[in-house]
Amino acid sequence: MTLLQLLRTRGFWVACLCLLIVTTSNGMINSGLSVYDEALATHFEVSIAQLKLRDSISFLASTVFIVVAGIWVDRAGTKPLLLLGLILLAGVYWLYPLVPSLAYVYGLHGIFALVLACAGNMTAIVTAAFWFPQARGLAIGLAVAGTSVGGMLIPPLATAAIERWGWQTAMQVQSVWPVLVFLLVLTVLPNAKAQAGTGMAVFSVGFKRIVTSSAFFKITAAASLTYYAALSMFSHGFLYFRSFKLEPSHAALLLSTLSVCALLGKLATGYFSDRYRFDYAFRVQMGLMVLGLALLLLGRDWLVLAVIIAGYGWGGLHALYNIVLVRLFGIEVAGKVNGTVSMAEAIGGSVGIAATGYLATFASYGLAFGVALTFCILALMLVWVTPTHGQSAAKA
Repeated sequence: MTLLQLLRTRGFWVACLCLLIVTTSNGMINSGLSVYDEALATHFEVSIAQLKLRDSISFLASTVFIVVAGIWVDRAGTKPLLLLGLILLAGVYWLYPLVPSLAYVYGLHGIFALVLACAGNMTAIVTAAFWFPQARGLAIGLAVAGTSVGGMLIPPLATAAIERWGWQTAMQVQSVWPVLVFLLVLTVLPNAKAQAGTGMAVFSVGFKRIVTSSAFFKITAAASLTYYAALSMFSHGFLYFRSFKLEPSHAALLLSTLSVCALLGKLATGYFSDRYRFDYAFRVQMGLMVLGLALLLLGRDWLVLAVIIAGYGWGGLHALYNIVLVRLFGIEVAGKVNGTVSMAEAIGGSVGIAATGYLATFASYGLAFGVALTFCILALMLVWVTPTHGQSAAKA
């Protein structure tokens, strides 16, 4: 499909809208919120481990919501969930500076969990894949690229806003953005179920058969381990870079570089997955993730190379995990399948954020990222022995 043909396809623009949605939701909740950490830790007079527990709450609580959201998506479509998630995101950002203690922050992150389930990767991926069946790999790559775009744009913008207005006003100014995206989705996005039954699915495999297959188990386990490392890296990256006495702007730039490289990995992997088998690509991307984390442990002189390699590796993996699920198991039960895997990813990510914060507080970031590296090596071993082409894996 040529570029001109892409521009004339409604599905391509729906996929771009999904990119914007994920940029807003994941970007503001994940890397975008991390630049507030120093100010929040000082304001509430708490340790990093105590503060970072809020991120684990977001992802751990989202495991319950994601499963329910996946069932809803398969029955009624994604648009209502996307709208709910965006308006909740705006409300939480407005309330965040007003709460009096860390306990209330934990409560707000419970609402963030609902945002991630309603307007996060799972709903965006299903929406993009449904409306752009001609190039599902590219559609999914665009959707998951939103996390990287958000990580690239939001940290430096939020840092500049904090420096200009202070963190309280900066957060409330940011709350306007999800409202604008809400209005765009409301007026532009059709409900996916409006054209249900039009032959969008390549093939369908029973949900029970899917979740009991060895391929599904290996992919899910590898994804959970990878998310442990990736979300630890994104959530703690700013503070880790600051531990080398870097200026906040420099640390934010490194975090943005990590996201830019992840973006390139997602888009390139999504594009080429529509054209070539990607068993080897899966292994290569996982190997890059392992190498990048190893370089991250070598210290300040290796940080730039580390974020480039780890970011590109993670970006490709983020796209591939979702592309594999749709390619192997079809679109008809994509909500349940992606919701189940997203639950495992959220558990891995939430444990990773909390464990990394704990280890960094009571030991060192070196030990914390060493544990993350070990889990990535285990994920590489699982990916290495998992077939990711054709329907053979679904039958395994």
